[in-house]
Amino acid sequence: MVVEKEILNKAAQAPFGQKLGIKIIKAEKGYVELELDTNQDLANHIGIVHGGVTATLCDTAMGFAAMSVGVFPVTVEMKVNYLSPGSIGDKLIAKGKVVKEGQKLIVADGEVYDGETLIAKSLGTYFIQSVQ
Repeated sequence: MVVEKEILNKAAQAPFGQKLGIKIIKAEKGYVELELDTNQDLANHIGIVHGGVTATLCDTAMGFAAMSVGVFPVTVEMKVNYLSPGSIGDKLIAKGKVVKEGQKLIVADGEVYDGETLIAKSLGTYFIQSVQ
């Protein structure tokens, strides 16, 4: 899994993820967990975690899960169900898992938790741009 770790480490250095403060806390082949400490900069107009932040966590977790099988994926489509609000000041945990790995596409699912509460569930399709 050396190549996959190199891919994930490079992906973790992306400016957008770094700006948000997304960190990899667990990585296995086909599965990753990420964390994000929320702050007031990530709030929407009613004071909860902005849906775009939650969607970004879903996409990042699913994309990183795809990367963990040794490919460079790009998002083709993604669906997010928002189930509960995320609270500002809390640590969010995002989990991504490869559901199906094909020759050209990978399907993954994602979940975002605020503590024990599942706040979002997602499904995404990723095009395999290149293989390492």
